[in-house]
Formats: sequence, structure tokens, C-alpha cells
Amino acid sequence: MKIFGPELKKTGSLQLSINAIVILILAITILGLGLGFIKKQFSSLGEQFEQVSSEIKSEIIEKIRQSGDLLVFNKMEFNVQVGKPDQFYIGIKNTGQAESCFKMQIKCIQSLTGGLCSSQNQLLVSGANPDVSESWFKLFEQVNIAAGDVGVYPITLQLPGNVLPDTYLMKFEIFKGLDPSCSSFEEEGGVPKPYTTPKQFYLYVR
Repeated sequence: MKIFGPELKKTGSLQLSINAIVILILAITILGLGLGFIKKQFSSLGEQFEQVSSEIKSEIIEKIRQSGDLLVFNKMEFNVQVGKPDQFYIGIKNTGQAESCFKMQIKCIQSLTGGLCSSQNQLLVSGANPDVSESWFKLFEQVNIAAGDVGVYPITLQLPGNVLPDTYLMKFEIFKGLDPSCSSFEEEGGVPKPYTTPKQFYLYVR
């Protein structure tokens, strides 16, 4: 009959401790490698986004240079789903001799079936509509652009749940302020005069 003494118990405990330390070291190493990989992926995605944004900005500035337009979109038609965000960019050129303030506005002109746009010129911008749940677009309500420069800005389109599948005709307008804070605008017939010809575009809602 064999009797296991204290020495064997100590050896077993020591072996268990060594195994635990080895497992802990492996876990920390794997965790470090995983975090490093995730950080690298996010960094890569950020660099790609910056590169895409830079390419879009260059493309819009080139469009303005070639066309002579003061307002340019990077796309003019949208196939969207309710609740799913989409993004596009617009470019505005300031032809003035000083920095100027510009106010942006998007309206729904009409829909193919006469739905939500039955009340013409319904404002659909988060900054202009106090009921954010009814807003279709999120953008800077007003921006400042240096003299002779082109400002390029992102606009997020996300339709609320009450928007029905349809084809919507939209109108995008910009107004140039008479002062850097956009507190007043040049008027025509008692209403603010657009800085340039408004742009119309379509939303195809599925």
C-alpha cells in the first residue's frame, strides 16, 4: 500500500500552478494579438474612408470647375429603403470677394402617387423641421465658405417609418447670407432669393 506524502502534494500543486501561469500567458498573448488585429482593421477602415472622402471632394471640385455650376452633387438619384441611412455629398462655390455664410434647404416637391408631398414644398431637413422624426435629411443648416473657395459637405438621408414606397421629386436650394451669420438674405418678391439655380433630384423609395 502506497501512501502519498506531502512532497507529492506539493509537486502536484506546483505543476498545477505552472500550468495555470502558462495558460494565463497564452491568453494574454492571444488577447494582445486580437486587439492588435482589431485596431489595425479599424485604422485601415478609417484610412479608406478618408481616402474616399478626399476622392469625392476632388471629384466635386473638378465638376464645379468644368461645369461652372455653383452647386454640385456627387449623385442625383437615390434608391433607398425606409430606415436605412444613405450618404451623399454636395459642393458649393463662393464666388464672392469675402467669406460668406450659406444656408441649405431641401424640400419635397411632389410624389408620383401624391402621397406625403401633397403639401408642396414641405421642409424635410432636421435643422429646419422642429419634429426631427419627420426629417428625411441631416445636414449642416448653414456653412461658411472662404472667398473663391469650394465647400464640400456630407448629407445623410434616412427616411422615417411613415414614408411610403414611391418616387419623390426633391428640390435642394442654397441661400447666401448678407452677413457671416446668415441673419439676413437678399430677397426677391419678399422671399429669400436662391444663390444659384436650385437642384432637383429623385428618391426612389422601396
